[in-house]
Formats: sequence, structure tokens, C-alpha cells
Amino acid sequence: MAASFRGRPIRSLRMRGRNDSGEENVPLDLTREPSENFREILQNVAKPHGVSNMRKLGHLNNFIKLLCSISHREENFGFTYEEIIICLRLALLNEAKEVRAAGLRALRYLIRDTTVLQKVLRLQVDYLIARCIDIQQSNEGERTQALRLVRKIITVNAMLFPSSVANSLIAVGTDGLQERDRMVRAAIAIVCELALKNPEVVAKRGGLSTILKSVIDCQLSRINEALITTILHLLNHPRTRQYVRVDVELEVRLVFFPWSFTVISYSSSLKPRCL
Repeated sequence: MAASFRGRPIRSLRMRGRNDSGEENVPLDLTREPSENFREILQNVAKPHGVSNMRKLGHLNNFIKLLCSISHREENFGFTYEEIIICLRLALLNEAKEVRAAGLRALRYLIRDTTVLQKVLRLQVDYLIARCIDIQQSNEGERTQALRLVRKIITVNAMLFPSSVANSLIAVGTDGLQERDRMVRAAIAIVCELALKNPEVVAKRGGLSTILKSVIDCQLSRINEALITTILHLLNHPRTRQYVRVDVELEVRLVFFPWSFTVISYSSSLKPRCL
């Protein structure tokens, strides 16, 4: 038995593992025209009845394989970006968390530039992404895919980052420890990344207070240093200092560094000085 296991191809083992997890092995013929494959995939993903969730999961994974095998141009799809996004949006409304996770992953691969991102936001997919982040029902895989999609949005164009998703991230970062949310550190890390690239959306949603509150709650010095560095970076530039002024209400904050702690006091001009 051991010999036959060693002789079995790795690819067949991987496919067997996917089937054991429940996903149907949906064949994908890459020799066909891409438009025909896209039509078959999107039709099965969008059907409300007659297609099992695990088969939809297989089609969504095939969508990513097909997307990676062709040049990323709309004329190769046989559909407009809007039509594709509408079909993928239905996957985010599915009752199965595996299908929702696959839909989030497919959107992440689809978003390559600002033009596609604008179409995703115009179709209000951001509210469904926020919903996936908010849900806590043993769905860490789905929430992980949602956070990876959020980071892709920041990479493509942080200035277009939707406030709906920012609200969800900040809510997880603020109340996650009390609710024993395992995604709290990941959410705070993304909020810090967003604060450096689009401080306005973070400040207006109370995200800077969440970052400072996390300094008090976290006992790991390296994480604390990264959190405080984010705030100090904003304070160091006149263009971004105004956002800290809107968000910070207390005169004094305790700042924990790996080697000691320092009390930073903010003057009326919000230039920090050490006491």
C-alpha cells in the first residue's frame, strides 16, 4: 500500500483531496474558445436551481484557472466586465460559505486595475464584501478570502476604498478582542495599511482611535511599534496631520516601545513632544 501511495501522481492526490472536501471535479477544456468556457461557468454559477453548491464551487475554481490561462482583456471573455461581476455577485449571496469564499477569490483575480475596481464598486459589491467580513459562523476561510480581496483593493487603488468595508474592518478591530474574533489582528493590520494610503477614509470612520486603542490592548511590543509608527507617520506630514486632529480627542496617549514607554503630548498644533 505504501508503494502504491508513493507511486501515485501528486496531481491526482491533490484532486482527490479536493473531492474529499466536497467539491465536484468539474472538467475544464482549455482547448475550447475562452468565451464558450466562460459562458458555461457563468451560467452554472448564476442558476438559482438545478446546480449543487459544490458544483458551483468547482465552476468558480475553473473560472480562476481560465482567467489565468488567457490574456486579461474583455474581448477574450465574450462578456463585459459588468456581466461577469453580476454573476460573481450572486455567489456572494449563496448560503454555502465555501461558494461565497470562492466568489470572493474569483473577484480578487478579476480585479486587475482601477477600471475593473470602479465597476465592482458601481455594482455595490462592497456591501457584500463587508457582510462576509461581519459574519462569524465558523467561516474563517470565507473571511480570509474577504480580507485578501480587501488588500487587493488597497493595492489597486486605495483612494477608491469603500467606506462600507472600512466600517466593517474598524468594527472588527475595535470589538474583536471582546468577541474573541481571531481576525482582529489581521483587520487592524489592514486598517494601518489603509491609513497610510488613504488616511481620510480611516479617520472619518474612527479608525485612528481603533489603532491607538489596540496599543493599550496588545501586549506584543513589535505589534505596538507598528501601530504607533502608523500614527507618527501621519503626524509627521502636514498634509495628513489634519486627520489625526479630527480623530484624537485625548491630550495624552501612552505609547509602548520595545525598550520602554513614553508619554506623548499633543500641542495645539499637534506636533508631538516627549515629556
